[in-house]
Amino acid sequence: MNGPNPSLNTGDSEEVIIKKIQGGDRQMWEEVVKHYYPALLNFIVAMVKDRETAEELVQDIFVNFWVKREKINITTSLKAYLYRASRNHTLNYIKRRNFEQDYQRSLLYTQKWHHNETEDQFHFNELEKKLNQAIDTLPEKSKEIFLLSRFEGLTYKEIAETLDIPVRTVHYQIGNALKHIRSELKGIANPNLMTFIPWLLLGFYFLKPF
Repeated sequence: MNGPNPSLNTGDSEEVIIKKIQGGDRQMWEEVVKHYYPALLNFIVAMVKDRETAEELVQDIFVNFWVKREKINITTSLKAYLYRASRNHTLNYIKRRNFEQDYQRSLLYTQKWHHNETEDQFHFNELEKKLNQAIDTLPEKSKEIFLLSRFEGLTYKEIAETLDIPVRTVHYQIGNALKHIRSELKGIANPNLMTFIPWLLLGFYFLKPF
């Protein structure tokens, strides 16, 4: 580091160059930037695969070199110091970028999941209202049997015993009730609501699909 650095065209040794920069010699700092910028830029481009990003990173390195000039302790050559600083700064950038990308992907997934969950809940609630309206239009006997089956959880045999009617009558009335409800729900144009119809017609009225 004590020998002259003719490539900078200053005639000064690296030790003198560094001391001048540490002493606030901006012109000397600009000479260093002018000399090493192209090589460091290519070095960083090879690491990040993006020239615009590499330009920002190499600018950061030289700005930090100037801002922290009084505290910098260079024990190797100036060239080795700048390459090491470039490598470390770029690796830190890559780690930070990867972390941010992972975080954004995680955030996007969470937001999408929450949005879908909220939207599905809305559609399900809308269909519940329409189903209740369809049930209200059933004949009284069919409505009573349907409610005992689907909402009270009684078996066909238990319904027959409760109402003192044949089991085949329960089958018949529930079949008619389902046909009527399907007919009433056919007018739903929203495909999002249609998705939930099987859940409700199969007796899962109080179960949310989440």
